Amino acid sequence: MIILSLDIYKNKIVRLYKGQINKVEVFGYIYEYIDFYNSINIKKLHIVSLDSIFLKKNFLFFPKNNIKIQIGGGIRSFKQASFYLNNNFKKIVLGSLLFLDKIEFKKMLSYYKKKIIISLDCFNNYIAINGWETVTKINFEIFFVYLFDINIKTIIYTNISKDGTLSGIQIKEIKFLINKKFLCKFIISGGISSYNDICRINKNNNFDFIIGLSIYKSTMKIKNI
Repeated sequence: MIILSLDIYKNKIVRLYKGQINKVEVFGYIYEYIDFYNSINIKKLHIVSLDSIFLKKNFLFFPKNNIKIQIGGGIRSFKQASFYLNNNFKKIVLGSLLFLDKIEFKKMLSYYKKKIIISLDCFNNYIAINGWETVTKINFEIFFVYLFDINIKTIIYTNISKDGTLSGIQIKEIKFLINKKFLCKFIISGGISSYNDICRINKNNNFDFIIGLSIYKSTMKIKNI
């Protein structure tokens, strides 16, 4: 499955170059995109609230159509997770919380396990947190073992150095995901430049993909979704 991504900042659809908030490109307003995607029967969207990450504000948009929306970005508390799930978001995406507040993460896991997707953003295979501002010394491949042990079923993997670049993904860069693909559902994000990228990667695999800039820049067509 190909999942369209909408990064939201101050009610606008934006893309950041390698996660840098000072390198923002604006593409339009959220309601324009949501209404358009609903009109062409898009089934699923991935929303990242940059307001929550950088401005510490809840994302105040409530889905009222048939699109299944998963939301991530700056979710730090059980109360915030409940707010989203009680307002028609289908799943929540957690990342930094795993490393900043394990008690709150475990509470969410106990209540909402089937509605949680884990997102791991990596630079040189080390996990980055806090809107990519901090690169930890935690190796993605080692941390995956922990997630497998607690029975996490879905992981979004983003290569920060690729995100917002349209530079494509090489098979060697995702070798670990390929080797572990039967243990977990991986969703690959960052760097997808065209539909050919996806076809090439999935020739012998069955990954899902999150794409954004390739649609905005028309290097991938909506008809391929």
